[in-house]
Amino acid sequence: MNMKSTKILVRIICFLLILMGGIGNVQAHAGLVDSSPKDGELLHHNPGQLSFAFTEVLEADLVEIHLYDWNGEEVKLERPKLQPGDASHVHVSLPPDLAEGTYTAIVSVVSEDGHPVEERLIFSLGQKSAHVAEPSQKQADPTYLILLRFLTQSILLVGGGLYLVACLAQRYGLPSFAQSLGRGRPIGWLLMFIGLTSLWFVYDASLPAASLTTALWQGNVSVLSQSPFAIMLLVSALLLLLLGVPGMITGWYVAVWLLLIVTQAFGGHAWGLSPLWLALLLRVLHVLSIALWLGALAYLLLHRSQAQRGNEAFKHFFLRLVAMAALVSLLTGILMLWVQTDLAKMLESWMIWNDLLVVKLVLVLLMLIVAYRQRNGWLGKHVLNEKRLRWEVVFGILAIFAGLWMSQMPYPG
Repeated sequence: MNMKSTKILVRIICFLLILMGGIGNVQAHAGLVDSSPKDGELLHHNPGQLSFAFTEVLEADLVEIHLYDWNGEEVKLERPKLQPGDASHVHVSLPPDLAEGTYTAIVSVVSEDGHPVEERLIFSLGQKSAHVAEPSQKQADPTYLILLRFLTQSILLVGGGLYLVACLAQRYGLPSFAQSLGRGRPIGWLLMFIGLTSLWFVYDASLPAASLTTALWQGNVSVLSQSPFAIMLLVSALLLLLLGVPGMITGWYVAVWLLLIVTQAFGGHAWGLSPLWLALLLRVLHVLSIALWLGALAYLLLHRSQAQRGNEAFKHFFLRLVAMAALVSLLTGILMLWVQTDLAKMLESWMIWNDLLVVKLVLVLLMLIVAYRQRNGWLGKHVLNEKRLRWEVVFGILAIFAGLWMSQMPYPG
């Protein structure tokens, strides 16, 4: 990285730090701030309804409330309704003949960032039950969604980064994207399309109340717009179809690949943050830098023998590109952590999210260590170590997995 590029990057970072100086932390998922009755409250009379107040505006078709008695059996309720004039409040009527005992209310909503959120409230009517069974409702298992996101978006990011790097590497006499993958290109395209389609249905099944597939078929924009993740999947599928159009100029495919990579930044926690534009900008830069970093490593792994044959111009270009991508990835990751979390609360209450953060940081550190040793070997002995390249790619893929898992969980604070 030359001095001019370093100065520009430092100025951008300083600008972002100044902007973030006045940013307060907000919840990345919809959170319950008030309820009637209160959690654990003992009521002497039937309140007539359950009321919940959230930190965000809700969509009526994506709200679901279930009530269970002390035996874990469900009590039938009417459809919940939003409070007129304040869509962050939702209420549901209670049956007038509700028996005395302890009840568990479970309210499921979709937050502004498209993530399903579930809140529980326990209250008693007349008297507390001696024994309270777990509700019979089965919670959605996020495992399949996380694995599908990992597989699909890993292929997409590495493939997109590989294409962009291959376009640049052609200037130095190295193989193109088509020459690099050959018959693997249609297979990769098919895997991405199957992955996006499967993600849609798995995600749809995890949401309360309304079906996104039904909303899409009926053209219900208000329901679809409540989920940025669903919009991200639809746009990604459209871009993937455009990517499959044959015979277009190189600029067409470069633009579509760039849009496809950047689109992956719009399906996460950023939508619940303020200012929104800064949160999205950090995510776009983070995702794009990761794609370039891993795409560059994948390209070098495919053409290791050709790259180390005295091609000094490509060597210096590649090292500058990877250094810049690694630096931007690391810095935007730190800035995103600063914007999206309350660091004090994060340290006070240790969660699985914190463990994943530590794992991701260790993996990135290992990538940097391996990259530094690879750089020294390439510059000194003019030799690329294939084993180190493979490990660097593996560490990067695992870091993506940790990051995607974190994105499916509420941020601390």
